[in-house]
Amino acid sequence: DGKYLLATDVGNNRAAVMDLKTFTVKDILEVPNTGGPHCAAFVTQNTEYMFLPTRFAIPFGHKFASLDDFKTKYKGVMSAVTFDEKKQKLSVAYQVALPPWSFDLSDAGKKISKDWAVMTTYNTEEATTEMEINASQKDRDYIVLFNWKELEKMIADGKFDMVNGMKMLDPSKHKGAILSGTNCKTPHGVDVTPDGTRFIASGKLAPAMTVFSFEKAFKAIKDKKFAGEQEGIPVLDYDSVMEREVNPENALGPLHTQFDGNGFAYTTMFISSEIVKWNIKSGETVDRVPVQYSPGHASAAEGDTVSPDGKYIIALNKIAKDTYLSVGPSHPESMLLIDLSGKKMEIIQSAPVDPEPHYAQMIKADKIKPIVVYDKDEKRPDSVWNQKDTRITRKGNVVEVHGVALRSKFIFDGKAARKDVINVKEGDKVVIHLTNIDLDQDITHGFGINSYDLNMEVQP
Repeated sequence: DGKYLLATDVGNNRAAVMDLKTFTVKDILEVPNTGGPHCAAFVTQNTEYMFLPTRFAIPFGHKFASLDDFKTKYKGVMSAVTFDEKKQKLSVAYQVALPPWSFDLSDAGKKISKDWAVMTTYNTEEATTEMEINASQKDRDYIVLFNWKELEKMIADGKFDMVNGMKMLDPSKHKGAILSGTNCKTPHGVDVTPDGTRFIASGKLAPAMTVFSFEKAFKAIKDKKFAGEQEGIPVLDYDSVMEREVNPENALGPLHTQFDGNGFAYTTMFISSEIVKWNIKSGETVDRVPVQYSPGHASAAEGDTVSPDGKYIIALNKIAKDTYLSVGPSHPESMLLIDLSGKKMEIIQSAPVDPEPHYAQMIKADKIKPIVVYDKDEKRPDSVWNQKDTRITRKGNVVEVHGVALRSKFIFDGKAARKDVINVKEGDKVVIHLTNIDLDQDITHGFGINSYDLNMEVQP
């Protein structure tokens, strides 16, 4: 609905929410028992949950455990994070203790699959040495499927242990909500089609996209068509769930797929440096466009919703080489805007960007309704709306300033000869309350204190 933006911080195991009325962060949540939520922020159909699977398995509570004990003392935890829109607060509802695999990308179901979500995995070998080699020994890895409605019910029924203050469910003990299916070697992206009937996994180390059917998966679960278990998690029979493997000629390194709402998928090819357009139902290649270079993520216009716009896609490229003027060893990489409205895809704009542009959302501009000035809140503590009420008061060594900013000056003490001066003694603690009393659009004020590393914007 364009009200909030959700994000994850892989480096610090955090989730954040931004209010798009003001484009300011309202809450940041540190998520326990997690080692890098790389999935970005994928949410269920009506934002009931934002799920954060861990990229790296870790011991619970970040405690030390030898890598010799990796299989038994490390876990890949998935967190179910909720957002209370009224309070603008994030919280962890529960967590799931999965095997010590690396969980890469994820997506939530839609429509018929709205109660489900999917996650790709790699290092199901559970290797701890020479990862580039030993974490890619198997011909196939897993996609984990889970029914969050069932997980929710299990938690409500008390089927959890408390781990570092978190409700932790173990699917090897409480079965039925989490399954896995085999997929091409070391899958990366997994994306649910707009109608919610299929999910598409990209092989990364296999030059193919695999189209899986939710309906076939539901039937396989009902008929118990399993190919065994892996660490207590049932593994669905591949042929019972797979619809087709799509392998465009000479297309190498498929990573991520987006959709246009017209039955076509668009997959980035990291090695062959292109985006390939293909028919979801037939697997037929329809078009391809070269990009500069090595695209990872892509963002189509509302391409991961139930009703994609279908007009544009942005290639988020990991390498630009000499596309732009050099600024030293760290190159600006590139984002390319591609027009999808014609018979052939056409690049219409190139823009430099920081290294490794990683995950994006494109939404119709009229869905975002930012305010241009804050409401005047005369009851807000410490705000001053009249120049005559400005003042500087002292209590011991604490000096408190109630001032205003207006074009183009500060007033800290309306009764003083020098109204914009604050006189204090060395060692005083100074508290400044500054109200921008200009209520016109785009009239912001800067406030800084020289040599104190304080510099900020005071918005209208």
